[in-house]
Amino acid sequence: MIFRNKLALAKGCKIRYILIAIASIPLMLSAALAQTVYIRVNQVGYLADESKIAVVFSKTELNGDLEVIDDQDGSVRLTAAPNKMPASPWGGAFPYYYKVDFSAVRATGKYFVRIAGTNERSQIFTVGPYPAYQDDLLFFMRQQRCGYNPYLDMVCHQRDGRSFYAPFADGTFVDATGGWHDAGDQLKYLITASNATARMILAYELEKSKFADEVDDLGRAVPNGIPDVLDEAKWGLDWIFKLHPAPDQLYHQVADDRDHRGFKLPDQDNADYGWGPNSYRPVYFADGKPQGLGQYKSRSTGIANIAGRSAAAMAMASRVWKTDLRDTAFSAKCLKAAKELYEMGKRQEGFQQGNSFGAPYRYNEITWADDMEWAAAELFKATQKAAYLTEAIHYARLAGTASWMEYEQIEMSPDKHEHYEQYPFTNVGHFALYPLVDRRMRSELAGYYRSGIERIVARGKGNAYGVGVPFFWCSNNLVVAFITQVMLYERMTGDTHFHTAMLAHRDWLFGRNPWGTSMFSGIPVGGTSPNDVHLPTVQILKKPVRGGLVDGPIAASTYKGLIGLTLTHPDPFAGFQPDSIVYHDDVGDYATNEPTMDGTADSILMMAALSGNPLAKPKASTDRFTHDQGAITRGDKNRRKLALVFTGDKFGEGADTIIKTLEMRGVKASFFLTGRFYRDPEFSAAIARLKKDGNYLGPHSDAHLLYADWNDRSKLLVTNNEFASDLDANYAAIKMFGIEKNDAAYFLPPYEWHNQTIAEWTKEFGLKLVNFTPGTHSNADYTTPDDKGYATSESILAKIKEYEAKDPVGLNGFILLTHVGAGPKRTDKFYDHLDELIVWLRSKNYEMVRIDDLLGPR
Repeated sequence: MIFRNKLALAKGCKIRYILIAIASIPLMLSAALAQTVYIRVNQVGYLADESKIAVVFSKTELNGDLEVIDDQDGSVRLTAAPNKMPASPWGGAFPYYYKVDFSAVRATGKYFVRIAGTNERSQIFTVGPYPAYQDDLLFFMRQQRCGYNPYLDMVCHQRDGRSFYAPFADGTFVDATGGWHDAGDQLKYLITASNATARMILAYELEKSKFADEVDDLGRAVPNGIPDVLDEAKWGLDWIFKLHPAPDQLYHQVADDRDHRGFKLPDQDNADYGWGPNSYRPVYFADGKPQGLGQYKSRSTGIANIAGRSAAAMAMASRVWKTDLRDTAFSAKCLKAAKELYEMGKRQEGFQQGNSFGAPYRYNEITWADDMEWAAAELFKATQKAAYLTEAIHYARLAGTASWMEYEQIEMSPDKHEHYEQYPFTNVGHFALYPLVDRRMRSELAGYYRSGIERIVARGKGNAYGVGVPFFWCSNNLVVAFITQVMLYERMTGDTHFHTAMLAHRDWLFGRNPWGTSMFSGIPVGGTSPNDVHLPTVQILKKPVRGGLVDGPIAASTYKGLIGLTLTHPDPFAGFQPDSIVYHDDVGDYATNEPTMDGTADSILMMAALSGNPLAKPKASTDRFTHDQGAITRGDKNRRKLALVFTGDKFGEGADTIIKTLEMRGVKASFFLTGRFYRDPEFSAAIARLKKDGNYLGPHSDAHLLYADWNDRSKLLVTNNEFASDLDANYAAIKMFGIEKNDAAYFLPPYEWHNQTIAEWTKEFGLKLVNFTPGTHSNADYTTPDDKGYATSESILAKIKEYEAKDPVGLNGFILLTHVGAGPKRTDKFYDHLDELIVWLRSKNYEMVRIDDLLGPR
């Protein structure tokens, strides 16, 4: 144990002991503080079309303009006058504050802001797309793994652990190996791990295209065909399974603050819980009652918070592993656990808090209805059982606007807010439920989000940075939560009124703050970011760990009241510290400079959204359509029109039902059929009838060729001659029904699978390549129960409605693809639900048109 004056020092955001070692002193000291003017920017960068604001603070009043300089050639790209703002409400040494708007700088490149005629300049920043920083955050998550740790290439804590408070004898062995170390300590909490797991799955579902496959399930540099974010989420799922060994059992914490004996590598854990150093650790059973083996007791009242969150994670996983990874066995296992955990939460409504032993610090969560809402909504999506939806609405109204955002006088008295009291910091349940309910309930759910957002925006108007979060312990988690809540609100409603405020909070995280530092370790490369962080791998091995979100600034009054905070070197930020909040890049300040597992996991969605499909407001494009690999995959998003598209090859048993439904509802659709479909006498009457009714009839290849490799899309499986000959044969079959090539200029590729080369060949052939709009899984209507990706008609219909609710423009411009037939192995035919789909689309005021009408001239 590390002692100072014979006193073990308790350590916080996640409860530990401080190492009394002198860290290396950062090089930025008194010389920098001789300046009188400082310029703060988002050093990670700005997207081209979004607002870009620098904050300038000074000890003397500014005279003159500021310039934006191209770092490549030194040219002045913009000159702007600073706008004076009120002084910082947090106090400090700088009485003058200014704002500089350089949003007009849009060209991709590297820049800095300079005061004209001086050498006073900002850090370098980029304009343009963000790199995939979500990969760095996943790197940090892998570094936090317990069990096998790929960063250290070693195994730790294989004796977790011995039970307490369980319905059998204390000290009974329970396998709780795995999971993540919570922060700089080596405790493990279901409170945070359940949220981290669910949030990574959410990030994947909302930003699928942003996640790479660079490692396997153990985190080794061997791609395994699974996005890395799902590999990491599964690490959490597997741990939750261990903590839920029976339908009526759940454990919530491994180890306690007896862990805090100075920095140690996890395979050399010197903590002794009564079985010797580096041996068994306690595993706390979730009984929903106050717990604590030492001086301090929790105030637990139930288990619905952790049971609900865990159930939500499992229900989401059941969907993803079934639909995207086609692992029906694991999907079924997840769904079973989700149902069991949810029922446990219903039986024991209330909150399970974390446990401490020798220090007063623990997770003090007091909310739970939000977690049950999330679980019920996800279970409804997975099962379509109405009871889950009814209960989700009940829990949504019970949760309402409850949030850290809603606390009155929160800025004036942050110390009255317990650590992690309102957790998770974003209620994802409202977002999950939103697409499943009627318009009135949607308005109610959006209102819950908007209420909290408006409070933060209002508070942000009181300072130069536009930041409205209170400075609780782990304030950076609150900043990420606000950004996330605005992102989800925008997806729900399309309302972008709070977008500028969201960007202000993002910029705060990335360097537009009093200290001029990013709050993510190692991001950006070469920038100012947390260095002397409270992490054993950094302090012992002297190896930087990129991607971790540190706790962030804290109220000075809170900082002064915490145990064991002692800086180990002169504070390089001393001259910038406001009077009422502090931040230190110092291993001795565990309250502001410790990276956390759950805060980092929560940030993954934000980072993914910034890379490629940015947070910036949608910009009108001269091209009205969406493309993928050279094919049009969506029409004009500004017009409430969509195309119902059907493809057919060997099977067409649904043709009569489809024709009758379209006739009855007065809808025109589009049919892309293979040559052998056109030539099959069984389908001739249906094709003639489709033509007579005015539907579009076009090509889908002659023999339904597979053009490109499933695993390597760039690898062609046909030659140009084979492609052209096959299409010629397809058009020859179409011509038997009096349809010329000019009448069927849109071509949909077989298997709905192509690449850029196929698109170029299609253009050379005189055709326009189209494909379905992804996101609804409507094209899975051919699957059978023995397929890994089997989707029921009910689930497809639900997914269409869910997508329509989530996309800010709904199904505008959609190419909604299903099949004319699914064959005898599938008895659940989606075309039997076509009438229900059309009625619902009409209720949403969509106009259903042919593909050539959707994509033709306005």
